[in-house]
Amino acid sequence: MDFTALRYFSATAHARSIRAASDRLHVSPSAISRQIAKLEHELRAPIFDRRAQGMKLTPAGEILLSKIDGVMREFSRVKSHIAALADLQAGNVDVYCFQTAIESFVAPVLNRFHTQYPDVTFNVRMSSTDEAMEALVAGTAEIGLILNPPVRETITRLEVFRDRMVAAFSPVHPLAGRKLLSLRELEGFPFVLTEPSFGLRQQLERVFVKHRFEPATFCVTNSLALVKEVASIGNHCTLLPRFAVEKELAAGHIKAAAVREFASDPLIFCICSATDRSLSPAAQVFMNIVMDYCRRYRH
Repeated sequence: MDFTALRYFSATAHARSIRAASDRLHVSPSAISRQIAKLEHELRAPIFDRRAQGMKLTPAGEILLSKIDGVMREFSRVKSHIAALADLQAGNVDVYCFQTAIESFVAPVLNRFHTQYPDVTFNVRMSSTDEAMEALVAGTAEIGLILNPPVRETITRLEVFRDRMVAAFSPVHPLAGRKLLSLRELEGFPFVLTEPSFGLRQQLERVFVKHRFEPATFCVTNSLALVKEVASIGNHCTLLPRFAVEKELAAGHIKAAAVREFASDPLIFCICSATDRSLSPAAQVFMNIVMDYCRRYRH
C-alpha cells in the first residue's frame, strides 16, 4: 500500500475536504483524488462519501483512519530516531500534560530544549490524568506529565517530585490567617473543584471517603485557572497542590493552609510513557530536561 496515498487520505479525512487537504499538503486536488481512488481500488471499497458539505468517511474509511493515524505517528517517531543517528535530533514529540505543569514549567523547558535542538517540533496538549493515560496507551502521546498517575503495567512512571495538598481561599476568607486546618473546619464553605477525570480530584475523593467528608461543592470545572479565580473571591475555597498556587501566593491573591488529613497522602508528579515503546531520542532528552528543571525548581 502506497504511503503517499495513506498520507493524502489521512489529511483529507481530518480536513473533510480535498481542497483543504491540498492547501495543507501543497499538492494539487487532482493528485489527492487520484491517490484516494487508488486506495479505494486496492481496498475494493469506497472510503469516502462525496457530499456537497464535504468528504465524509464511510465505515471502511473509519476503520482505515483508526489504523493509519497510529502508523503516521509511529512513522514520525521513527524519523526522530533515524534523524538522531545523524545527530540532527529532528522529528516530533507528542506530550500530554496537566494544566499546572503548563503554568509552572513547560514553557521554560521548551525554551531550553529549542535552544539546543531547534529542528525538533512539539505537540503539547493540556489534559486530565485519564486523558493522558489513554493517550499513552493509544500511542497518541509519547510522554505524559501526570499528577498521581494510576498504576498500570502498560505505563512506566518516573517520579519527579512530591507536593502537598493545601486549602486555598481569598485573603479576606475567615480562615485566611491559618497555617494548618482540618477538613472539618472547611465544612459549610462553598467549594470549587476540578473534574473527576483529574488525578488531583481522584486523590481528593479518596481522602474525602476515608474521612467521611462531603464538601459543599457548588462548581466543578476542567479549568484550573477558574478554580483558582473563584477560590480567590469571597468565602469560597478549594484544595490544590501547593505548587499550583505559588504564583498567586507570592502576589497576595490567595492564602493557603496545609490540611491535616493530607499529611500522609502526598501528590506525586510523574513523567509517564508506554512500557512497550521506546522513547525517541528527542523525547528522552526532553524528559531529562523536565527532570533537571523541576528538581532545581523544587529546591
